[in-house]
Amino acid sequence: MAVELNAGIRLLSGDLFDYNAPANGRVVIEDIAAALSNVCRFAGHVPYFYSVAQHVINTSRIVAPEFAFTALMHDTAEAFTNDLPTPLKHAVPVFKELEVTIESDMARRFGFQYPLPPEIKVADLQMLALEKVYVKRDLSHWSILDGTEFEHLRRAVDLRPMTPSRAKELFLERYHELRWRYA
Repeated sequence: MAVELNAGIRLLSGDLFDYNAPANGRVVIEDIAAALSNVCRFAGHVPYFYSVAQHVINTSRIVAPEFAFTALMHDTAEAFTNDLPTPLKHAVPVFKELEVTIESDMARRFGFQYPLPPEIKVADLQMLALEKVYVKRDLSHWSILDGTEFEHLRRAVDLRPMTPSRAKELFLERYHELRWRYA
C-alpha cells in the first residue's frame, strides 16, 4: 500500500501546516507553545532539557518592554522546523528562505515585528551567550559572541531545568500578558 506524502504536518490542534503555503491553514498560539516547549535548544547537546520556549520567554525578559512581545515570538518558525543549529542553517540556504517565509507569516498572524528589530537580534545573542555558559557549560570561544555583554542579565532569566509542560504554561502566560499590551 502506497503512502501519500504531502508538504505539511498535522498540528496538535488538528490543522494542517503546509510548508509550500504557510499562509494557508490555521495556526493557533497553543500549537506554537506546545511545539516550542518540546524542542530542545542546541540540537539537544545540553546536559539537561532546555526548550526553545524557555529561550524565548527569557529573551522577552531582557529587552525593553516595547520589544518584549516580539522577543517572545521571535522563534515561532521553529515550531514547524525545530531548532536547527546556525551552522546547519547556513549550510542549507533553502532552509533559511523557508524560515523567513514562515516567520513572516507568523508575524502577520500574531502581530509581532518582522523583520526582527536590531534590539531582538542583540537580545538573542545575549541569550545565546548566557545559555552557552550556564546551560551548555561551554567555555570555548564562539566568534559570533565577540563583544556581546551578557553577565548583567543573568538574574533576569531562568536557566534552570524546566519540563516541557511548565515551559508551555509559562509561554502561554507570557503571551497573554504581552499580546494586548505591546503588539
